[in-house]
Amino acid sequence: MSAAAPAPAPAPGPGTWRPARRPGPSTGLVLGVVAIVVLALLSFLVILFLGGAIGSPLLVAVSGVMALVPLGFVIWAVLAIDRWEPEPRVAMWFSALWGGIAAVLLTLGTNGLVLEPLVVPFLPSQEAYELYATVVQAPVVEELWKGVPVLIMYLWFRRTFDGPVDGIVFAALSAAGFAFTENILYFGSSLAQTGDGAFIFFLRGIMSPLTHALFTAVGVGLALGLAARARSRAWALVAFPAGWLVSALLHALWNSAGFWVPGGEFGYFTYYLVVQVPLCALAAALVWLLLRQEVRITRARLHDYGRAGWFTHEEVERLSSGDGRAALMDWARRRRLGATMRDYIHTATRLANHRQRALIGRHAARDVADEAGLLSLLLQQRRELAASSAGPPLPVLQGAPVAAHGPQRVQRFGDLDGPRLTGRQQPPIGETRGPVPW
Repeated sequence: MSAAAPAPAPAPGPGTWRPARRPGPSTGLVLGVVAIVVLALLSFLVILFLGGAIGSPLLVAVSGVMALVPLGFVIWAVLAIDRWEPEPRVAMWFSALWGGIAAVLLTLGTNGLVLEPLVVPFLPSQEAYELYATVVQAPVVEELWKGVPVLIMYLWFRRTFDGPVDGIVFAALSAAGFAFTENILYFGSSLAQTGDGAFIFFLRGIMSPLTHALFTAVGVGLALGLAARARSRAWALVAFPAGWLVSALLHALWNSAGFWVPGGEFGYFTYYLVVQVPLCALAAALVWLLLRQEVRITRARLHDYGRAGWFTHEEVERLSSGDGRAALMDWARRRRLGATMRDYIHTATRLANHRQRALIGRHAARDVADEAGLLSLLLQQRRELAASSAGPPLPVLQGAPVAAHGPQRVQRFGDLDGPRLTGRQQPPIGETRGPVPW
């Protein structure tokens, strides 16, 4: 089956519908769980490091609570970005834990065991070392290790990596985990040295909670996300170094402010308003544009399936707009079908992304099986919605998306309250091969 046309919807006819067999755990899920367990065990090394650096387990605990504030804000922002096509939770947990545990340990090892023994002896003064460590070493090393989970997703879990938004999500989560651990160190050190962590908490937790996420997402995340739209994995050889360079430069720009911005604290806050706030606004605008592009791709690819008979025009419009999805979820919640409808919307989105990957030539050998599995799941969820809202299921052809012909045998989920999105009369299921079930 080529990517030129989706699988045709089966013709209606007699038969008995049977639900699709539920698949077992995927290889990616198993590997993700194993990786999370390993990272959880390694977290004890991070705790030991923090305890040694801060000197008090109580201050480590207090600083951890303080660091939850910026972490919570970043997680909220990432989940808002990820709403259209949610990534697997295991992949998201892996990215965040990698940043907070593995990236921290690898950064410490790279700095202490490799770079400092090689570079520090050649630095002429303490001032030169501080400049090197802050503006060169920290940005280059930290952005390298924070970007690794994005590279892992790009190379080995391409079914969950469809484009720039996915890259931004994984990169931001990794950076959020790294910033969480780093904030514990900064907050705890300030509390241990001065007894007051309010100012450093304001700087890092309130004024700039997104800085780490911004650096890694706009660089490595965006670069590998754009490369994911290409056919070959070899694009990582270009995308990862280029994204790493952008992330390191953005990080260095932020870290260097204390060395070249005049005016003390007033100058620093001026620099923040003039440089960093516009950069953050540009990044937000970029994310918004990328999300709009995802919506357009979903609509275009679902219309492909609509022309093949799987959806009506109205159903595609509902599934490919925020207002339409909200209306569907409102209809489903009133019937206690919210979870099923949410899964149905996610399956339709995955189907659209599958077709987009097929059109650019990715996973050609798995196209037929992937498409068949998603369509089977889609029909099963559609049937569950119909059965729950309109009584027992009617006998139909196995896997068929429509009920038997005849107005006396029409089965529908029910109509949404309020005006229709397209203004057209909705056909009942059974009068079209691609039913609108609401």
